Amino acid sequence: MWRSRTMRVSHVILTRGVVSKGRYRCTHRLKRIAAIATICAAVAPTQSAAAASAITQADLQAATRSLGFLDSLQNRATITIAVVYGASVRDGKNSAAQTAGMLETMRGPGSSTIRSNIVPVEEVAQNTQQYDALYLMPGVAPNGGAIAEYVRRQHVVSISSDPACLNANCCVLMVQAGSGVSIVLDTGLANAVGAHFSSVFTMMVKRK
Repeated sequence: MWRSRTMRVSHVILTRGVVSKGRYRCTHRLKRIAAIATICAAVAPTQSAAAASAITQADLQAATRSLGFLDSLQNRATITIAVVYGASVRDGKNSAAQTAGMLETMRGPGSSTIRSNIVPVEEVAQNTQQYDALYLMPGVAPNGGAIAEYVRRQHVVSISSDPACLNANCCVLMVQAGSGVSIVLDTGLANAVGAHFSSVFTMMVKRK
């Protein structure tokens, strides 16, 4: 489904670019589409049913590449991501630490360096530190109100692979990798935090 949609959008952009925008803009947009398609290509490993709720390297690769289409993270040498976990979730802290470690082995937007901290969701409401993004671990959705208030106050994007975070209205982007990649943008929350993604990216993802 992702590939067929990509091909359809590519055709529309190509046609419009040649007719009304010229060859240069068409080529530029096609490069952006190719970059989005790379998200899918880079996450070929699939998840087993038993590991569907676990955070995988594929999930994180897709997430960091998606952040590359966020205007505010362009031309940055380093970005800082807070990995938010539930202290009451079984093995939540250890899982968050492992996720933070995986993130720091990856490259962020524009080959930037990723730094990460782990933060208990129970402390988010009182947290005054500024991050470039929040990565929400499974199990934090019950505290969705506190997360949503924080991201609005700090104007920061939250991202997760957990659909429950999307349903709790605390996740700007839900990015999930499996046999393919599912990306859902919460447009209302994105507007509330002032997140501006490239137009090509917003055309190609699902919207809530």
